Amino acid sequence: MDHAEGNNLSIASKEELLVGKWTLIRRNELVDIPEKLEIHPDFLQGISYEAFESAFREIGRLFYQIYTDMADDPQRFGLPLYQADKYDYFSSQAREARSAPWQLFYLLFCLFVCGDFHGTVFLADTAQVKKMNKVKKTNLLLEALCDYGFVFGGIKKYQLSSGNYLEVDYPDNRNILTVLSVVAQKVKNTQLKDVKNYYSNMTMFSNAFIGWNHKVLAEDLHTCSVAEGCDYVADKMHSLADREVVVALDKILTEHGAVRRKGDPNEGPSIRYFCKKSSPYDYALTSDTGNLYLELRIRNAQKCLGYLSVCSERIAEIFRYSDTGCQNRRNGTCRSGVKYVFDLM
Repeated sequence: MDHAEGNNLSIASKEELLVGKWTLIRRNELVDIPEKLEIHPDFLQGISYEAFESAFREIGRLFYQIYTDMADDPQRFGLPLYQADKYDYFSSQAREARSAPWQLFYLLFCLFVCGDFHGTVFLADTAQVKKMNKVKKTNLLLEALCDYGFVFGGIKKYQLSSGNYLEVDYPDNRNILTVLSVVAQKVKNTQLKDVKNYYSNMTMFSNAFIGWNHKVLAEDLHTCSVAEGCDYVADKMHSLADREVVVALDKILTEHGAVRRKGDPNEGPSIRYFCKKSSPYDYALTSDTGNLYLELRIRNAQKCLGYLSVCSERIAEIFRYSDTGCQNRRNGTCRSGVKYVFDLM
């Protein structure tokens, strides 16, 4: 498989800047590409299976490398340079750092949604791009993309406002343009149909272009079931065992009547399971910085003791950990949280 299958994040050296850590977390959300791709015939108009597959894999490697370089040199990509030790988790600076690594890939998405081929030349309508694009410092991002094989024409000094059309080329392999275009157009017309906020966490986690999810290729150009079920989390896992666990637990919980809904914590996608209509979720399967967690809502810790007394130490150990809670819990004003400490002798 391509990407980072089996690799855990190594973020210790990137924690000096907030954006360094979050760039590696976003890199970890790229979907692994399997050895054999299922590609619907709709994608293969005027291009062979082999050429399409090769270009798709090359783009996956390209995305991974760009994220890696972002973490090493965020200033080159116009990313915010906030020091990690100066801003807390809930600050506006921290929120900006968490979403900033997506900017270059979202800009690419906009370019290929707002353009088309004129002969062998791909032209993006700059007015449409500016209307759709929410990203700042596009000139820096376009200039950075030139280091990865892209060539731009029709504008001056990488300013979208300087021309009506942006010419996009990739001379080393023009099939790259074909694949980027058809995937972007399909995602826009299927996954993002009727979606108002393209840049929300949930939308970005689901977006098959941003995550470069190979499953978008399996269905025709007008059908897309990517990230509609438990794959919303499972696809972000980098081991077969973790993906199988997500599917198995999802099956157990839904067969017992739990209702599945998507969640979007900053650290990664989450599936939440509700056993009652008018209550908070009871269980969740969460990709937290690339690691799979099963969350359990404990309303009465005392009732857990009898169960835990007959469990293995490995199971009991799970109950000694909790999430950090919301901002109210951290500042001591939370009225709903449950806190417990126990030890089995």
